[in-house]
Amino acid sequence: MQTLVKDMPETIHKYTENLPKNIQQFRSIDFSHPNFKTSGLFKELIEGHYFLLENMGQNLDSVYTQMNTSTDYLIKSLKKNDSLLNTVSETLFKYFEKRSLYPAAAHLATQMLSQDQCVLSTSLANTMQKYKDLKVGAIAPDIQLDASTTLSSIKKPVLLVFGASGCTHCKKEALELLGYYDTWKARKNIEVVYISLDTDKQAFKTTYQNTPWQTYCDYKGWETQAAKDYYINATPTYFLLDKDLKILVHPRSLGQVDAWVTHKL
Repeated sequence: MQTLVKDMPETIHKYTENLPKNIQQFRSIDFSHPNFKTSGLFKELIEGHYFLLENMGQNLDSVYTQMNTSTDYLIKSLKKNDSLLNTVSETLFKYFEKRSLYPAAAHLATQMLSQDQCVLSTSLANTMQKYKDLKVGAIAPDIQLDASTTLSSIKKPVLLVFGASGCTHCKKEALELLGYYDTWKARKNIEVVYISLDTDKQAFKTTYQNTPWQTYCDYKGWETQAAKDYYINATPTYFLLDKDLKILVHPRSLGQVDAWVTHKL
């Protein structure tokens, strides 16, 4: 296994003829071995394999097919070891999100949720359900923003943001959002809809009263229906939607939103 991990970078850059062999070696590993989880190569091996697939020089459809095959092998290998399967799945999800490999994340979610005998942790199950229901290309749930406004009634591309006044990262990124807002609106007519998970009316008013975008709060905190419909478990969380609520991307940062808006929208 150590040799396989060591050979991956050179396989990508120098010895592409070894790609099939390297891939097959990965799919022959006994991931159910009790020592696997404690191996220092655990995370490096999995991320290295998927990075190799990502950079194998094929079109995206072929890359995702290869990734899904490896994912299916991992799940099959670990289906009798819930703890290790949860750990591997969490590692994969973090990697797929970091690399914006959303179709691969959606496949992992679908496969994991179909495993009747697998016991998933609550947080992992919620994350997977989110990817299954809110995968890129799916229609996002409508939101009753106030008595007279729904998300679907806006009829513009929308950056949907879930945040809270007490969230330090939300405050920091709200300042960053201010720097992008006018440009996005002028160039692509994007509306920002900010759902606050506050419970304190004064805190909400103090934090958001001067923001230029649309901000809503029903003061139910994490129990607000929109947070449940979008499987929110952290703030800030972003969704970029087209005018018909089709999910375009699950951005991990406002920089990623800006790149998407600039080059793809």
